[in-house]
Amino acid sequence: MRSIAARGAGGRGRKIRLPRLGIGPQIVALLLVLGLLGAMAIEPTRQLIAQRERIDGMDRDLRQIQRSNRRLDARIGRLKDPDFLEQRARDIGLVRPGETAYVVMPPSRPQPKSRGPKKPPPPPASTPGFIQGFLDFVGIR
Repeated sequence: MRSIAARGAGGRGRKIRLPRLGIGPQIVALLLVLGLLGAMAIEPTRQLIAQRERIDGMDRDLRQIQRSNRRLDARIGRLKDPDFLEQRARDIGLVRPGETAYVVMPPSRPQPKSRGPKKPPPPPASTPGFIQGFLDFVGIR
């Protein structure tokens, strides 16, 4: 036990004995303080991780947009080229004034060669009349 000297009004010192705490409560108090500090660090850490993931996603989007911009810049460059424009115009059938347009048709498919006289198709089977069909249905015929 510890003792603390207390002075009263008369100036005489009196010793008060306090119970001595063991190491167990000190460890518990230390663990509580460490737990509190850890809990306080969780939210900022989680926010930091979320921000890093968001930045990574934005970086991917930025790279994709930059690739798209490069493709569009190349297309703009081609569209400014007069030879490219003329080729595109000719692809859709346009000609310069004074030129004659010719359309080249693909070759037609050759007809298959026949190996002898063709047989005429068989005549269509005659359909029975109403009465004949009824008699066949009933089974009289």
